Amino acid sequence: MESFVRRNMGRQVMVRERMGRRHVGMIDGIIPGRGMFIRNRFRRIFLPFFLIATLFLI
Repeated sequence: MESFVRRNMGRQVMVRERMGRRHVGMIDGIIPGRGMFIRNRFRRIFLPFFLIATLFLI
């Protein structure tokens, strides 16, 4: 997962959490081994890797 996120840094993605919520934004940063940040128009969201169920490139 971490290498996929690094390769696609700055690209638009849609992330679906294990709880069912969806987030759409651009990959903004990564904390190795812990999670990633995505940025949408309004805020920056931290998503731990264990919460991510699917990650789609848009």
